[in-house]
Amino acid sequence: MASPRICSVKSCDNPVSAKGMCVAHYDRMRRRGTTEPSQTPKGEPLRFLTSQVLPFQGDDCLLWPYNRHNRGYGMIWLDGRPQRVTRIVCEDRHGPPPDGAHAAHSCGVPSCCNPKHLRWATVSENQLDRVAHGTHNRGDRHPNHILSEGDAREIKRLRGMEPQKSLAARFGVSKWQISKIQRGVAWSWLTI
Repeated sequence: MASPRICSVKSCDNPVSAKGMCVAHYDRMRRRGTTEPSQTPKGEPLRFLTSQVLPFQGDDCLLWPYNRHNRGYGMIWLDGRPQRVTRIVCEDRHGPPPDGAHAAHSCGVPSCCNPKHLRWATVSENQLDRVAHGTHNRGDRHPNHILSEGDAREIKRLRGMEPQKSLAARFGVSKWQISKIQRGVAWSWLTI
């Protein structure tokens, strides 16, 4: 009886599953194009934060090269929990946050951690920044939008000229949504 084939990756003694590799190495090659592990060395993100980010004096964006939140914000594991890098940097540069304040970017790049690009801002100020930077998701840019900007303008224009029930049926939304648009609660930034 022949001995089982062993994974072709150096120092791996697991049996071959596909294309000369074990299950783990084949899966890694298929997903990332390499059999090398992707794990960041322990302590490397903290070292980068303290030696590169906090003393950074440049004017260009400094992008966080490690783990990121699904919206692009740099994340680091500190004090037994994941934390946003921007908040840590903002606290280091500007002190503790005022009540309800968020770390806001002047550049509009979520993964940027340049201390010069961060400041404390209210939720409203942060939302206005998103509009200015073009990173907002309101209106047509929202993944769940039903109406286009043109539809919303038309609904506003027809206020008092056509019943809301009729508009709701025509545009495929609720009468309540038509009312919100016409009163300026929804799509409030639009003018006719």
